[in-house]
Amino acid sequence: MTSSADDLNADRLHELLAGTRWRDVEVVDSTGSTNADLITRAASEDVDGTVRLTTDQTAGRGRHTRQWVAPAGGQLAMSAALAVGDDTEHLGWLSLIAGLAAVEALDEVVGIRPTLKWPNDVLIDDRKVAGILSEYTRTPTGGLAVIGTGINTAMSADELPVPTATSLQISVGRPVSSTELAATFLRALGDLLTHWPGDLDRLIGTYRDRSDTIGRRVKLALPGDQEVTGTAVGVDAMGRIVVDADGREVVAAAGDVTHLRPVDD
Repeated sequence: MTSSADDLNADRLHELLAGTRWRDVEVVDSTGSTNADLITRAASEDVDGTVRLTTDQTAGRGRHTRQWVAPAGGQLAMSAALAVGDDTEHLGWLSLIAGLAAVEALDEVVGIRPTLKWPNDVLIDDRKVAGILSEYTRTPTGGLAVIGTGINTAMSADELPVPTATSLQISVGRPVSSTELAATFLRALGDLLTHWPGDLDRLIGTYRDRSDTIGRRVKLALPGDQEVTGTAVGVDAMGRIVVDADGREVVAAAGDVTHLRPVDD
């Protein structure tokens, strides 16, 4: 495995994120799950505005309790805590916003233009380079969302967890600065969150422009062995995918979709 151009530099991150909503930036050598760390602490302390980062996450998780696996130094794992109060209706958008922040950061730092597969995958040439898991918890001071993002940075081909994955090292053929990538992502995430939930129309338009799902024929796998095939026509104000199943509109939330796959016509 080729290491990143630099390890995460906490001092540099504090400097680059000064003046943003991220008031507390924590870099750790290794942890089980950055999401779990913040959710656990939220029960007894105010973690709003806290970001926790590592390049060695040993028990990462994806949707539906799937594992997110990467060798030490092969990924950039970040979790950002956001107080959301009682606004649970639009929580589905937080993973989509994180995806937008990821493609903006990769475009700026790496010089590539990834796309987004609804609800939580970032793709380079149809291969997954990043995944997102947003979780909600109640705290003594109100609702809190923890937005977790994992980016495959320095994995070699034989270290990829599945054949449909890729890494920045593979895609661009050179090391990428984890510090610069993290700072650019978090600044973009903070900027995009200023439009949530008050300007969802703007977010919907931006998401459509970067989506690899909207406009394609897809198959949704739903609970109870149900399947829906149709054309993805958009996302709604709750972050749900809207599918035209041959004239019948089907709207599905991320938590209700086991898999979404493109269908080759």
